[in-house]
Amino acid sequence: MLNRDKLFSCYRLSALPAVFVAGTCLAQSDLSSIASDSELLNFDTDRAKQEYRNPKPRELTVLTETLSAEQIDRAVLNRLMQEINSSPANTKARIGINDSQLQELFITISNARGFINGSELANVRALCAAWDESTASGEARIVEAIAAYKTREQLTQTFIAKYYSVVLFDIEAFLDEKSLPLFRAYMSDRRRRLANAGMTSGGSPVQNISAGTDTIDFHCRTN
Repeated sequence: MLNRDKLFSCYRLSALPAVFVAGTCLAQSDLSSIASDSELLNFDTDRAKQEYRNPKPRELTVLTETLSAEQIDRAVLNRLMQEINSSPANTKARIGINDSQLQELFITISNARGFINGSELANVRALCAAWDESTASGEARIVEAIAAYKTREQLTQTFIAKYYSVVLFDIEAFLDEKSLPLFRAYMSDRRRRLANAGMTSGGSPVQNISAGTDTIDFHCRTN
């Protein structure tokens, strides 16, 4: 309890904001009563610390896939196309190109973007086919399905990487001695930025058993 002097002190502070007054009065209160109530908190401290630290390994909860190395160039060029569309003057200055080169750059990237279709449907089909055809059970069956998904996904990613290496070659072919190093510097900078940003792809989460199980439950599981 607050003694008379401390109560009077709180009264004199009543003109100040309520939060300040409450904090001041609590600081002036007799903490011995709080200490005497410590028995109410009688629990196993060591056990609490152990549970908090939780030394047992836990599987990460994966919310979405991030871009693979094979997808970086495609993402960078698609971002460049957006920059050309929204701010052509800045793009020309950054890369050191003229109007005709800018137009050719935009058309080249746009055609490449239209040529590559998403492969997620085919990946899911491979996942579900492996799940349905597997004779394994439990986690082994899930692992087989995830492996089929990743194999099919890697085929597409490898193709994308090879295709965009050709696109980059075509772009560099019409750049001059001034713009070529600027374009390469732009690509290197944007690759680093996207890789560090953890930009997500549209793929299903299948990085581990837990994520793969959820994906199978959503797309495939009937038994």
